[in-house]
Amino acid sequence: MNNFSLDQVRDIAARAISPIELPPEAQGSEARYKIFKGIPHHEYYLIFLLLVDLLGFKYSGPFEKVAYIIPLGYKGIRYTVAYAKFGMRIECPEDGSPEDVYEALRRGMKAAKSYYLWRAAEASATSNLNLISKCPELWDKYVFLKEQSQNLLEKFEADKDQSVVERGYNEDGSVKWSSISFPAYEFRTQSVWLHEAAVDAFFAWSEQALVHLAVLMGRLKTGSEIADLLKKEFGEKCKRVMDLSEPKEKASYDDILKLRVELRNYVAHGSFGKDGSTFQFHSRVGAVPLKILDGGDQSDFAFGYSPRRDWETDYSRIDRFLETIWSGDRSPAKQYLETGFPCVLTYACDGTYQRAMQSEGEMSSFIDFLAYQMDNAANMDF
Repeated sequence: MNNFSLDQVRDIAARAISPIELPPEAQGSEARYKIFKGIPHHEYYLIFLLLVDLLGFKYSGPFEKVAYIIPLGYKGIRYTVAYAKFGMRIECPEDGSPEDVYEALRRGMKAAKSYYLWRAAEASATSNLNLISKCPELWDKYVFLKEQSQNLLEKFEADKDQSVVERGYNEDGSVKWSSISFPAYEFRTQSVWLHEAAVDAFFAWSEQALVHLAVLMGRLKTGSEIADLLKKEFGEKCKRVMDLSEPKEKASYDDILKLRVELRNYVAHGSFGKDGSTFQFHSRVGAVPLKILDGGDQSDFAFGYSPRRDWETDYSRIDRFLETIWSGDRSPAKQYLETGFPCVLTYACDGTYQRAMQSEGEMSSFIDFLAYQMDNAANMDF
């Protein structure tokens, strides 16, 4: 803990919040008149960890619409710190100063920084975690960009033969210059940009979806396991949920990795070589295109351009990968990822997800149950 023991950090935090102390029992029934609500919402857990977990203050809760109430004393006056449905608050008699109490708590939270870091590291190695999901919004981004790209391509096909002729004239009215353009070709260019963005969005979704799928399948059960996988390449995430000994799955895996190299990786690194060309070689016949071949760790070179991409085929390759991912015993997971619910790692450990993954019906029933539990928690209906 940054070279401090837990007892030392506890002592530093206690001195930082002084003179906050355990509440005077004699004032336990005194009416409250002042309410201070200037506490940022995100501090509800920092205050609880500081007072209850680190310093050993007593608390009560949860109650209906109230998560916790912590009684404390400050300069001989009894206060309560509460986290309720409508936010954090400090309550006290009218002769109290809740603002001073909050300032002391802020000093304590700052002093307890090393404790929070230690607790976070400890928590990451457990299964008492929820893995937050952004799958629905990432999927919607992919679909939106794909549709916009296709719409622009349709505009190009419809208007590609329409031309615009511009002329400049001399003073005598004769034609000085003329030019012809085809505005619809801008639609094709913009369609390509959106297509690249759509493929990139798909891989962003799949990076997240594969990790959630691994949790639902019981193959990731702690925060540290997930953190380790997040650092690894896309292919390693695929391997956690796919059976590469099965020819169809291996073919799908190989093809989606090839698409990632062909397009997504090039875009992410500045689009060098996206069409196969990266350099122009100074030859006696002029600038000759020189392309980098995909040779793994080594760079091989050849003259010439690669054929123009068939952009529509990319979507077909993505669709085939999705068909593989949502096949067999993985199919019930699609329902869960579409909800945007977090993956609860304790459910991966106690067999809850394993039971839900038995069938589409089991998963549907479990989602209904979890939605009810989450609504109650959000409304603090304890």
